[in-house]
Amino acid sequence: MLEYLNDPEKQGLAIVTISVANIRRLPVFQSELLNQTLLGTIVAFYEFQNDFYYIQNHDGHWGWINKHSLREITAEEAQQWLQEEKIFITANYATVHQSPDTHSPVLTDLVPTITLPLLRVDEHMAEVRLPDGRSGFVPRSAFRLASEQQQIEATPDNILKFARQFLGIPYLWGGTSSKGFDCSGFVQTVFRMVNIALPRDSGQMFHVGKQVGSGKEEQGLIPGDLLFFGKSRRRINHVAIYIGEGRYIHARGKVTINSIRTTDPLFEPYLFDLIVEARRVLEP
Repeated sequence: MLEYLNDPEKQGLAIVTISVANIRRLPVFQSELLNQTLLGTIVAFYEFQNDFYYIQNHDGHWGWINKHSLREITAEEAQQWLQEEKIFITANYATVHQSPDTHSPVLTDLVPTITLPLLRVDEHMAEVRLPDGRSGFVPRSAFRLASEQQQIEATPDNILKFARQFLGIPYLWGGTSSKGFDCSGFVQTVFRMVNIALPRDSGQMFHVGKQVGSGKEEQGLIPGDLLFFGKSRRRINHVAIYIGEGRYIHARGKVTINSIRTTDPLFEPYLFDLIVEARRVLEP
């Protein structure tokens, strides 16, 4: 079992039962959105207050999740869930249906990188188990088998393909899904699509990989490199993915493309001035 789930100080374990669960700074709905976690994620909880659980997420972050987004489970249930064969959601938006008919009632919606236990599959549908104990059916076009997902290589071409998949999705502070991304949530999700786990925040991502330049010059950059922005190396507050020809894709207002070339119509001088460094996560 994942190390954070074995913390002896926790009160218990719970599993996320909705597609995207909000993690807040305080145990009230009006509190700031800090982060999100997805359907089927197992979290450790430490306190229960005002109908909110204080949890540690899989990415190491802490915060409060409302009780309607979770179900308490035993360590044995968690172990079984983690070990079961899974499907990996790839579609920007999908639904689980009550029967193997897309016109049947919807049980829940889905976003990319959600994994669910597989019960059976054919060329049209997979039957999956949901965290609340129900089973339902997902169209074959919305997912890969976990075994297929494990074969996806972390190449520049794949990074760019998955990054462009999210173009136009709105910016959301704390967002980590195709319902709304912040800058690091977008980058983290894209890299998760190629089986690379990155830290949650841009400041943490800055310490991953190796430096490959200032980020303000194209020389030495390859698609898939990360561009970091901020007031200084100690104050990184934005991250983008370099896609080639001087351009980068990032979540700012929405997932969009800008350029470091001053002659490019997509050049954004304000952002250019804030570029601190480029770093490479992918192996050359």
